[in-house]
Amino acid sequence: MYNHLELMQIQAEVLYVHDQAGRITTINESTHQPAPRLFWGQTAAGRMVRFRSDVPNRFIHDILQSMDQGDSTEQLANVIQALEKDQKMKGLWIGPAFAFHEPTRDYTEATLVTEDNQYCLEPGFPTLLSELKFRGPCFMITENNMAVSVCYSARSSDKAAEAGVETLKDYRGNGYAMRVASSWAQAIRRSQRIPLYSTSWDNYSSLSIARRLRLHLYGTDISIY
Repeated sequence: MYNHLELMQIQAEVLYVHDQAGRITTINESTHQPAPRLFWGQTAAGRMVRFRSDVPNRFIHDILQSMDQGDSTEQLANVIQALEKDQKMKGLWIGPAFAFHEPTRDYTEATLVTEDNQYCLEPGFPTLLSELKFRGPCFMITENNMAVSVCYSARSSDKAAEAGVETLKDYRGNGYAMRVASSWAQAIRRSQRIPLYSTSWDNYSSLSIARRLRLHLYGTDISIY
């Protein structure tokens, strides 16, 4: 069993590609988009910080020091101010980080996407279909041979995987997201990995999924671009 800080470290390795110095370079997806300039994972057991490889070393000491000054709100403001000595902030993302407990049995099994049924993704999730080899395992709920809700591995490592959940607008509110997410988590556990789930504080539908699945909150993610 991992403690909260260890889970945050595992999540960082799932989310981002690291260089030999331990700096983050790109997001851990086939598109290889740039990572945030700073990823800060805060847990009750401590914090975990990753800087992007192009953040100058001369700013890092001041940024780390600013994390110990004031309350949590002041700390974030201080970090942003210190980071902006290098360049202006382009974006900020904050949200909770969860891990699945033992998968719940409250929800019916969803369908695993295979070569034989992946055509069901085409109408509503064509992008996912084109990226399927990077997103497995993927589970779906279908209606009339069309996938209406899916859960897939948004990012993966040999230790864990991060869930990506999507439901078509006209099919929300039916509990489909819980079914696909629960099935996905069971599959990840069977592969001897940790199923993770994160979102932003203002994504209320996603937070509702986490609450209804009784996911375990282990920390807060802060990404500064």
